[in-house]
Amino acid sequence: MKKRCIAAVLTAVMVMGTMLTGCGSSSNENASASETTDTAEAENNETADKETETESISGQKKQVVLWHSMVSPEVEPFQEMVDNFNANSQRVEVVTEWVARDEQTKQLTIGNMAGELPDMVFVDNPEVINYGEMGVFQDIKALFDGWEENQFLESITNSCVYGGKMYGVPYIGCNLALFYDKDVLEAAGVEAPTTWDELTKAAEATTKDGVYGLAFSAIKNAECTYQFMPFLWSAEGDWTEMDSANSIEAMTYYSDFVKNGLANKEVLNWSQADVCKQFASGNSAMMINGSWNVGTLRNDAPDKNWGVVPIPVDKVPASCLGGEALCITKSADAEASFEFIEYLCGKEISAPYAKSTAKFSPRSDVDNEVEFADDPEMKVFADEMKNTKPRGPYPKWTEIDNAIIEACQSALTDAKTPEQACKDAAAKIADIQASLE
Repeated sequence: MKKRCIAAVLTAVMVMGTMLTGCGSSSNENASASETTDTAEAENNETADKETETESISGQKKQVVLWHSMVSPEVEPFQEMVDNFNANSQRVEVVTEWVARDEQTKQLTIGNMAGELPDMVFVDNPEVINYGEMGVFQDIKALFDGWEENQFLESITNSCVYGGKMYGVPYIGCNLALFYDKDVLEAAGVEAPTTWDELTKAAEATTKDGVYGLAFSAIKNAECTYQFMPFLWSAEGDWTEMDSANSIEAMTYYSDFVKNGLANKEVLNWSQADVCKQFASGNSAMMINGSWNVGTLRNDAPDKNWGVVPIPVDKVPASCLGGEALCITKSADAEASFEFIEYLCGKEISAPYAKSTAKFSPRSDVDNEVEFADDPEMKVFADEMKNTKPRGPYPKWTEIDNAIIEACQSALTDAKTPEQACKDAAAKIADIQASLE
């Protein structure tokens, strides 16, 4: 299917929020006229149409449209990579379009129904299988298997694989760790915690004078689940058995921080960015957050004395995979699109690009510990990639996600006991699983 970029229409659509953002399939508006004109005139009209459709910047290259939701400081190095690819590719030109992350699901769903999709999309890794099984994305396993540079960490590529099909290629990865205020912990006479018991004691010792011991995000979106999963996995619980003793233990430990006043009840409303601001401003002695906040703290709180350690452990070490995958939509030219994937996700580009965004290459032939050997804070996150797991993968992960979020919020607000919150979540998840049978 031929696609074109309609800039003026896109602008209007983004404002109204009621129509699909992206590129539509083209139609031959001169078909009727060609029946009554000579061949030369028809050919001239067709040429004019094509020139308008692909725009002068495209030349003879195949134009592929890519949706992304990146913002500064990640979008600048990304656009630089796109420009470099376009300058060097002999047959493909990538045209980027920005779509707000909270609009992406709606736009992809509408686009799938209307047959109006971009060629490629950056998608949060737990959502890849959901869209793939809906038929939005192509299975690109054959292309990936035939790529000479397909050396990736299995724990990360698993987020894009389901039922023997591969719906995307991870281009970047990140995870979570514990940030701590060195001065505050030292004044309280405690070390950076490594176990659940030590984390509780450190939070108790540092909660005073308007400062809370721990901050985390429990907002009513995917960030809540993202931050809860390391606790669940460390207790050897899992989303597939939310009513198990281990899962209930994790929910109890997690919600006790708010119940016992060691974390501000406003965590229910805080995004991960808000959590970072609370820590940077001295309102929290410790926080659970991601590697991308290392640069934020260095820029926004240059005088703050802080460090990073792995998320404290109950039974096993655990962190949760963040990041995105690059996916090809169902009607796109897969080979043309995959040329850009090979470029962006190849060894030469992947490592330096990931480092520039304070995240990690998902490639197995890149040693992230070496890449960040000169950065002790980032090296903690790099070391923890081996203990990092993806959410899902599951075709209805969004529904699973919502069940877990509801359980977390119910326990944190004391609307339900942790045990009841977990049991109710388990029942909902069982119904979701049964719907796929």
